[in-house]
Amino acid sequence: MKLKIPRIIKQWQYASMVEPCFDFQLNTVSDGRKFATQDTANYWNEAFYEFGLKPVSVEPLFKNLTGNHFKDGACVHPHTDPAPENLVHTRCNLMLRKPTEGGNPVLDGEELNINEGDLWLCLASIELHSSTPIKNGERLIFSFGGLVPIEQIKNILA
Repeated sequence: MKLKIPRIIKQWQYASMVEPCFDFQLNTVSDGRKFATQDTANYWNEAFYEFGLKPVSVEPLFKNLTGNHFKDGACVHPHTDPAPENLVHTRCNLMLRKPTEGGNPVLDGEELNINEGDLWLCLASIELHSSTPIKNGERLIFSFGGLVPIEQIKNILA
């Protein structure tokens, strides 16, 4: 999906100040993955503001999420996420730790080259998203989750 705005904020200014939750539970769908959710997150507004967005609320199902891939081969399978009508499940994802190989997000078939400290935008309910399998290390991301009115999203689509 093409955007009028940059999809990636390289070396996001707040990256080192984000406070992820490490109260992990294993992902029962995919081996080598675990996650932790939290209702609030510091710099939540700032993350969405980077992309000119103002969510109406935190995304209620996955909330704000710390995701960890810790076994070689672990990845996110291609999928979309649910959202209420007229809202878009939107994620501002921050790469906290990246393995030697893999771990990049893939949005609608396009692999993004993301480094530690980079923030990227995923329109989770309207674009197919996944990640490349990891090798030699771990992938740790923090995902700010929000529900954004579809009209705001239409304003950033090319």
